[in-house]
Amino acid sequence: METEFSGIEQRLERLKKCLIKLEPFNEKNKEEFFRDEYLQDIVERNLEVAIQSCIDIANRIISVDELEKPKDYYGSIIKLGEGNILPYDFAQKFAPIAGFRNILIHEYLDINWDEVYKNLQKMDQFYKFMDYVKKWLSQKR
Repeated sequence: METEFSGIEQRLERLKKCLIKLEPFNEKNKEEFFRDEYLQDIVERNLEVAIQSCIDIANRIISVDELEKPKDYYGSIIKLGEGNILPYDFAQKFAPIAGFRNILIHEYLDINWDEVYKNLQKMDQFYKFMDYVKKWLSQKR
């Protein structure tokens, strides 16, 4: 039987898979990154899916906790800070990732690879997000 948390758990697993795929590329220097278009494709796609997973998790938590629905994806992350699921200062720091997701999806013809590389270097924030969500899940059960 599916629980109200199974969608969150599935997305956490998907996020984890993306981060595992990204880990080896986090060690690449900028020159290596810019030289290898295949590496860029892998990083771009996995960052996109990782960010979307975080947004989907946030929106599901908002629904489960019956929080006020935000107007955009940025607001979804902020709402988790306001609801004490994430520390508020972390939510403020992490929320701009939602805008980067929009760039990856909607401006794919003109991607700023410096920004992609910069966001690849912020993987620790994704892991922190996962830890906070897992803590929330453990408190809900």
